[in-house]
Amino acid sequence: MKNIQLLQNCLTDTQLAHLMPGFKALDFRHNPRPECREFQIFEALMEAGVPQSHDLLGAVSSRFQAKTRLNGLQVRQWITAHPGYEVYGVHPWPQWQYLHFNSFERAHIIHGPDFTARTQQVLDAARIPINATAPGRQHNRNLCMSSYWFGTPRFWGRFMSELVLPIMRLSPRELGSELHDYLYGNPLPYYGLSNHRAGALPFVLERLTSLYIAAAFPGQALYYQRDLPQILESCLFPFERDLITQFHTQVDAWDAAGVYDTEAMRYFDRASRHGAHGWLTYMLMHPVSFDHGDPRPRLPWFARQAPASTSVTPRPAVTTPEEAW
Repeated sequence: MKNIQLLQNCLTDTQLAHLMPGFKALDFRHNPRPECREFQIFEALMEAGVPQSHDLLGAVSSRFQAKTRLNGLQVRQWITAHPGYEVYGVHPWPQWQYLHFNSFERAHIIHGPDFTARTQQVLDAARIPINATAPGRQHNRNLCMSSYWFGTPRFWGRFMSELVLPIMRLSPRELGSELHDYLYGNPLPYYGLSNHRAGALPFVLERLTSLYIAAAFPGQALYYQRDLPQILESCLFPFERDLITQFHTQVDAWDAAGVYDTEAMRYFDRASRHGAHGWLTYMLMHPVSFDHGDPRPRLPWFARQAPASTSVTPRPAVTTPEEAW
């Protein structure tokens, strides 16, 4: 795989002037539909025929390095070392494997208890044969968030034509006023900092993508893996590190067996509520921003005392410009 194009979506002058190592600028300062976030950019790239000009393409936000602790040079090296896949995913929150049975369980707390039901209504309106009500177990080998996907022309063609565009092109009449407002009108409850509060559309598509990839590209997707010290470094809050340190062996055993009994589901139910409500509680009192590099070393609960659970030397913070979303 020789022609790998890694794009950084630049929505502001500052972002255009400060690129992450290994990424090329994609000037999208006109930003016509901020409520669609990255998915409007994917649509524009498809219309311009950009994926067809490269063996592999990815277009990520300017927060990519701060969230994942990886730059484009490292991503390119990883992809080059593992050729032959249709799509590569870099999940920014590998700690979720040990907190949430799947991303939809977390969404019920973060985005509201009707998230899954409304997501299924959208799928039904678009006649997409995905069952969001039974997503099953999602872990670091089948889940990627934040739109951090790098794919072949075949992946982008199918992904856009079979999932993204059928949903984005649903008319208000096809959706109905209530569901249309849910996707585009009313800002979805969300803990993050953003200049534009989006409706549910990007959050719905973000979660559906992992389900779509599992169904459409079985065995053809590769997800970036981290060892335990790296997962602990990815944590934003001390309660995440505590849960992982205490229970990672048991969670790994459940995943290795692929069997989730009553004890397993009881654990994930409690850990998910603990984790999601913890994110909301901490960020209500101390909003966490990825607009100026990796915030983890500067977070007050980590700055007071370095974690004893890992001996990995923290990477230096990366200066990243202000994010428009």
